[in-house]
Amino acid sequence: MRIPIASVALCAALFAASPAGGPAAPQAAGKAFTLETLYALPRIIGTAPKAPVWSPDGRTLAFLWNEEGTNFYDVYVTRIDDPRPVRMTTMPRRRPGAGQASSPEAAAEAEAAESDPGVTSIGWHPDGERLVFSFRQGRYILTPGREPEQVTEAMGLEPGAVFSPDGKLQAFLRAGVLLVRPLDGQAAAAREIVKPAAAGVRLRINAWSPDGRRILVTEIDGRKMPRRKIPDYLPAETEVREAPRAFPGEETPTQRVGVADVASGAVLWLDFGDRPVDMVTSLAWSPDGRSVLVDACDKYVKDRSVLVAEAGTGVVREWVRERNPVNVTPSWQARWAPDGKGIYFLSDRNEDYHIYFLSDPGAEPVPITRGTWAVSSFEIRPAAKAIFFVGNEGRPEERHLFRVGLKGGTPARLTRRPGTHAPVLSPDGRHAADIFSSDETPFDLFLVRIDRTAGTPDDERQVTRSPRPEFGGYTWAKPAYVTFPSRTDGTVLYGRLTLPPGLDKGKTYPAILGSVYSDTVRNQWGGRTAHPTWGLDQYLLQQGYVLLNVDVRGSEGHGAKYRQGLYQGYGVIDIEDLHSGVEYLKTLGFVDTERIGIWGSSYGGLMTTMSLFKKPGVYKAGVAGAPATNVFHAQPGQMWVMMDPKDHREKYEASSPFYHAAGLRDRLMIIHGMRDTVVLYKDTVVLVDRLIGLGKDVDLVTLPDSEHSWDTGPSRQTIFAFRKLAEHFERHLGKGPR
Repeated sequence: MRIPIASVALCAALFAASPAGGPAAPQAAGKAFTLETLYALPRIIGTAPKAPVWSPDGRTLAFLWNEEGTNFYDVYVTRIDDPRPVRMTTMPRRRPGAGQASSPEAAAEAEAAESDPGVTSIGWHPDGERLVFSFRQGRYILTPGREPEQVTEAMGLEPGAVFSPDGKLQAFLRAGVLLVRPLDGQAAAAREIVKPAAAGVRLRINAWSPDGRRILVTEIDGRKMPRRKIPDYLPAETEVREAPRAFPGEETPTQRVGVADVASGAVLWLDFGDRPVDMVTSLAWSPDGRSVLVDACDKYVKDRSVLVAEAGTGVVREWVRERNPVNVTPSWQARWAPDGKGIYFLSDRNEDYHIYFLSDPGAEPVPITRGTWAVSSFEIRPAAKAIFFVGNEGRPEERHLFRVGLKGGTPARLTRRPGTHAPVLSPDGRHAADIFSSDETPFDLFLVRIDRTAGTPDDERQVTRSPRPEFGGYTWAKPAYVTFPSRTDGTVLYGRLTLPPGLDKGKTYPAILGSVYSDTVRNQWGGRTAHPTWGLDQYLLQQGYVLLNVDVRGSEGHGAKYRQGLYQGYGVIDIEDLHSGVEYLKTLGFVDTERIGIWGSSYGGLMTTMSLFKKPGVYKAGVAGAPATNVFHAQPGQMWVMMDPKDHREKYEASSPFYHAAGLRDRLMIIHGMRDTVVLYKDTVVLVDRLIGLGKDVDLVTLPDSEHSWDTGPSRQTIFAFRKLAEHFERHLGKGPR
């Protein structure tokens, strides 16, 4: 069950910590943070391990990592009986040149070296002894005791898409063509199986059939997708490149699913009739290889079909159809039952996302899990006769691994430590590779034994230790989780509150809401991990700011109604939820209500600009990164929330800050990269021009070499942009107590 909800202020634990009725003030200790020490390489928090993959026997785990705290990944392995990380590769790295550090050439070389990702994907060879990995668009085989050997070209490795089940054949794409050749016969000629229909059409390998006779493929046709011109002012002569980029309501890539016969090369393209297949969320072979499971929906994610197609004939049967006119997320999954006699699927048809079982087409789905909490993802392990899922039962801000029987029952929680667990199960369901983090712990890899008996002490062993030695010399502030009511409809909202070190409750401090976005109230390192705000937050706290994140409507894990409340409401209910956070801060007694700021990026930039435009005086200053100020120019996926602009123009205008710019009274800074193809830099230019015409004041920070993720690029750019953000708040809010 969910934790009890506090009334208007903090949860009971916080009241207990502070007799005065507010959170206990953290103690000041440790060295002072600078943006350079937080974000320069090697990174103080180290490098997060990623891409864990189990050997077929479930005894050895391969993963990508580095011990230095840089962005370059190599291959490591560990074993369940000896959880030490063993480095398997030392791939060649790009090194900065020896020229003058201040020269443009040397800076470019340094940035190229810094951004070199190293090994990008990894998998096991069918023999269970060797590893296969991708490095700089090449595929390599790694044999223990030998140097890696390059074998074919490849963009990456997808589970089940490379090797045939018997280990005799490998499938890969070259120049867009699907080819097959013997796995260990590198001299043998590759056979062409499927060729794209035309230029602008690409293929994706999905999976081999269990008998190795067929390959499931997807063809994506992007020929009708519009292209936008993106100017580049950094070369000697200005260049203009064209990027495929559709706006809501315009043509987007279409796709079709096919079954390719390996022997003949013939492709049976599946015909789904009038059922929508604009997006496919699950695609899987049945255990006997006779059928294909397809979980698909329309482009608005309002009409979902779980379908089964016969691989030999192409006959399609509909197992379940779900229609929800206010749905805004497609967090669905579908999996075959271990015996192939039924389907398990993830649906939010009731309280929230839960697992259901369907025995036959059209039968009534049987709930496997239920309750006022959510399932994020699930996997089935036949050997364990169980379903393993990640969910937030118990604490809405956490994610844990659970096990439940194939017929349901009371879920058993398998992970212990508070935080966010991202487990990958071994084939036998006895262990999990868990990439774990929390508010206090950066990302690291753990081995979790999940077939233990009750009370077994050795159920979790740490594999990697990513933070640098100097990490322990700093005091890292820890947030608390709070609830408060919506000022508009009374809905219980969820917040993540962090206080500056040495806070004196007899004084008043400036506060910042941000980074604002959906799904920011999480017990994981940095809260919302799409932006590296873990360091910026600590820096701002050190400067004496109170920080608050709010899970606005549209966030997951708080119920279907909470999430679907965002429908056709960008810049509407969400900014009311943020304003409710401001009202909550006023109840604490130590927040200066005249010194409140707000910042966010992308959709968070939309909420920041809309809050300043529609709520003058609530915030004294705001910073909008890459702000989506014109929803007419958003990604087509925003139609999940907004529907088609041709039918809802007034909703698009109501949700676009551009149309509300006249309301600006407070201090706004915009940070935006010129190479952004997600939110076009042109929209920022047009907005700034409009603000100038209206006689408004705005500061613009342009990043000429940045794409959409302006704070995940080179460290010098991240430090520069975050410094501009911090200086803006210091200039207009001041820092520390009055």
